[in-house]
Amino acid sequence: MKKLFILACSLLSVISTTAQIVPLPKSESYTEGEFTITDKSCLVYNSRVRDAATYLLNYLPFKQILSSQKVMDGDVVLSVNTFMEPEAYRLTVDNKNITIVGGGYGGVFNGIQTLLQLLPADVYNGKKKLPVTVPCCTIEDNPKFDYRGFMLDVARTWISADRVKRYIDLMAHLKLNKLHFHLTDDEGWRIEIKSHPELATVGGFRGGDSPVYPRYAKFDEKWGGYYTQEELRDIVAYAAQRNIEVIPEVDMPGHSLALGTICPEILCNNSPDLSISNGLDIRNVWCAAKESNYALIDDIIRELSTIFTSDYIHIGGDEVNMSQWKSCPDCQRLKAEKGLKNEKQIEDYFIARTTEVLAKYGKKPAVWNEGIDGGLLPKSTRVHGWASIKACLNATSKGYPTIIMPGHYFYFDMKQSASEPGHTWAAIFDAKKVLSFDFEKQGFTAEHLKSVAGIEASFFSELFIANNPESNDYLDYMLFPRLVALSEVAWSHTRRSWEEFYTALKDAHYARMDAMGVTYRLQTPQVVYSDGKLTASTADGSTLYYTDTRTGKRSRYSKPIATTTPYAYEFISKKGSGISKKTGSKEYFAQLKPTVAVTTSLPCSSKTPITNAAKYNGSIVRTTRAAKAGDWIEYRFAEPLNCREIEIQTGHIHLRRCFLLNGYAEVSYDGKNFTRVADLFEGGAIIQPSAAVHAVRVQATGRSDAENQVVIQSLKIK
Repeated sequence: MKKLFILACSLLSVISTTAQIVPLPKSESYTEGEFTITDKSCLVYNSRVRDAATYLLNYLPFKQILSSQKVMDGDVVLSVNTFMEPEAYRLTVDNKNITIVGGGYGGVFNGIQTLLQLLPADVYNGKKKLPVTVPCCTIEDNPKFDYRGFMLDVARTWISADRVKRYIDLMAHLKLNKLHFHLTDDEGWRIEIKSHPELATVGGFRGGDSPVYPRYAKFDEKWGGYYTQEELRDIVAYAAQRNIEVIPEVDMPGHSLALGTICPEILCNNSPDLSISNGLDIRNVWCAAKESNYALIDDIIRELSTIFTSDYIHIGGDEVNMSQWKSCPDCQRLKAEKGLKNEKQIEDYFIARTTEVLAKYGKKPAVWNEGIDGGLLPKSTRVHGWASIKACLNATSKGYPTIIMPGHYFYFDMKQSASEPGHTWAAIFDAKKVLSFDFEKQGFTAEHLKSVAGIEASFFSELFIANNPESNDYLDYMLFPRLVALSEVAWSHTRRSWEEFYTALKDAHYARMDAMGVTYRLQTPQVVYSDGKLTASTADGSTLYYTDTRTGKRSRYSKPIATTTPYAYEFISKKGSGISKKTGSKEYFAQLKPTVAVTTSLPCSSKTPITNAAKYNGSIVRTTRAAKAGDWIEYRFAEPLNCREIEIQTGHIHLRRCFLLNGYAEVSYDGKNFTRVADLFEGGAIIQPSAAVHAVRVQATGRSDAENQVVIQSLKIK
């Protein structure tokens, strides 16, 4: 009986340990016993992996690291076996040594990451002292995909070099190996180009006295930054030590408003109608016919090629507003001279010319999936399939090496639930959906899979700037644990069920992320109102808190709350550095939907008429010009409305764009006279009426933001 008990305990230990590693290894076996790393242990390494050995010192304070000496009992050994795949590794722990053998530098580095996960979680805070023990085991592993990436957009929201390095570290812990660095877009240019310094020194900032218009937040200040070439080289080297390749992106010919604002000579020779945008030129597409533009592209790529060691430079190719080419006499002349059939082939011409420049400097192009629609790009072009599964299948069926990153699975700027921050255009999803991605169920055949080069998640940062960008909290919350799930999809040959994966998260990986200082998202607490009591619970051992929204007082939840006003209570849970979303009972989220008539002085698109704002179903109204002082929007109720709160929002519901920048809200309690009750802040206002409301009106006192339209939303009423 005693032997059976010991065996059972041993098996439980093995099961517990095998559930801890993320992403899931290909093969792992555990035996009785353990190895202890002491202050007498040496780190012995092959000269090819010296940088990996140096990296390990950030977490384990070996007193000696030695190159290729005779291995003694008690040593930790890093070696290379070129007969293995480059990123494959074998980690062996017995009672004498720890040995990591990799097929190359990447393999040894991946083995180090697995070793760290076998150690106590506090090893990740960089303050661990020896001795530490490791269970005896053999783990053999290699990645499913060679490309396991994450795209970070620093154009919309500036992120400093040191903070970029932090995310490189977090990627490395998950065995992700490609950083797709989105460095330019409509809202900013983040790369120093020494032959054209104004691109960064001016284009790296927006708002204030910058000619680049502010967007999304920080409308009253000059804000931003850029990376010097020295900083970028340092980032590239820092990433390389962590087995990560940095792939820069310069987005063109569209998504170039910042560049066009600084260098209007890149734009087409036409006269845009500036009356609909309050006199602001918001064109964002390079002219395809100007030879001077290709000379500028040559200057940019020449300098980029000396900074980034990647074979690829991503050149964009997405969401091009081709109407700008339709009204450009030079582009139309080019179209006729080259025998191009349509504006899409003008883009093909532009990308083909840019590809020639890349080849001149030994680089290959990567493009978004629209970039191959014309069929002119060589098959060495790498395609990033972002728009849909269909777009990914199209690229792989044509034989292009394709990175699978459809927005409705892998865009981590999407909301994780309906009541959280984020975009909604692709989907609302959490880590569970990320983990569920299945090639076969999505229609990928064996032939398609031959062209799948890898998987990538992305974070576009339009919302980050409005969510305290000086802190890591918002970005961490949006990425983790979704990025952990992404690593498993990209790495593991056998996929765990959600239940198994979630067990690994809450039993082990949460503690690691605590030590890393990651503000990860916890599962949402369950809140139920029944029999006059609010009851809350969690399934992850986190601590619950509640706030009375009427007073702002926060308390720790310990027992059901007796109340007749369940809508007034908001709950949140915390565990380590993790935090849940704010939530409540269904009464907390409930909204009134009274009959209302909406009118406005602004002309509206026939596709999105003003009646959409009366539907309460998420429909929006788009006007056909920007707003100016004197414009108004009125919501008039069919019956006087008694309510606690009315929220007005112009602009996109999730994004401070296309909204009234200057104005105020007023309310009528008699249907005739209006009283000013709140100034607009970033397009919105919250009213707490003192009596039954007949109508609410928004008055513009100045221009709207730098757009050619205003978006009008339905009211939110509680």
